[in-house]
Amino acid sequence: MVVSQSGSIRQAAERLNISAPALSRQIQLLERSYGTPLLVRSAQGIAMTAEGEALRAEAVGWMAADAKVLQRLKRKSEFTGVHLRIGVMEGLVGTLLPALSLRLEALFGSVELDVVVGSTGELIEKSEALELDLVVAFNMPRLSRLIVVDSTEYHLGVVHAPGWGPEGEGPISLAEALDWPLCLPSSALSMHTRLLAEILSVRVNPKVALNSNSISTLLTFLRARQGLSFLTWVDVCADVDAGNLLFRSLQNRRLMETLSISICRGNALGEATGAITQEIKDIIEQLGQ
Repeated sequence: MVVSQSGSIRQAAERLNISAPALSRQIQLLERSYGTPLLVRSAQGIAMTAEGEALRAEAVGWMAADAKVLQRLKRKSEFTGVHLRIGVMEGLVGTLLPALSLRLEALFGSVELDVVVGSTGELIEKSEALELDLVVAFNMPRLSRLIVVDSTEYHLGVVHAPGWGPEGEGPISLAEALDWPLCLPSSALSMHTRLLAEILSVRVNPKVALNSNSISTLLTFLRARQGLSFLTWVDVCADVDAGNLLFRSLQNRRLMETLSISICRGNALGEATGAITQEIKDIIEQLGQ
């Protein structure tokens, strides 16, 4: 880089505070290593070959990447708050994470969240790869790498837009709900299998408008009055509170989802683990059921 900027070996050597012959030998070793001339030497100075120009362009990228790594490592060494790697279900992103960030800042002064959003299966894979400290998700199995510290059961209810769908605002039968177009969670979500079994038990052929592994996508269709769905209170409480959706319990059905807070063995939280899990528990309790 210095040679290419200086125009001569002598000037570059002065800038680098080494002898010109020593720098010339280093350039020769570099050319031998890459197997191609990098400089053209003449009485007027030096010029870069096409290969030398290509190498210089690569070196600029290497130097920029190195600077970014140094900055990131410096920030980490100076960081004295909490760095939390947390995996959550998509339906909890809006209700859990902003409140948790504020609470942790109040407790620890500063907080850095690394958030992974995914299905239960995806979050399990991340936790087993030691990429997460905590997981908040539905229907988490008890695995050797996960310690379930708290669980709350939630009923699946019928969710639809106000002024659209089955009449009334109280409990509703599954058969009545199946008279309307459905927006259903796909097989990637843990509730899918049991919900599908319940629907098939009614022995009707419902109209399915949408299948999706995304809670946000399901909610978008529900708000647009393009179907009704079967979700838990934590999936929809923000929309219900805002008046965008209605949540109605199912008559004579006990479709349950278990929301768990799990600690990943080998997490890097140390003594902060207990305080963080308690804050998550408090936030979830405030969401209600």
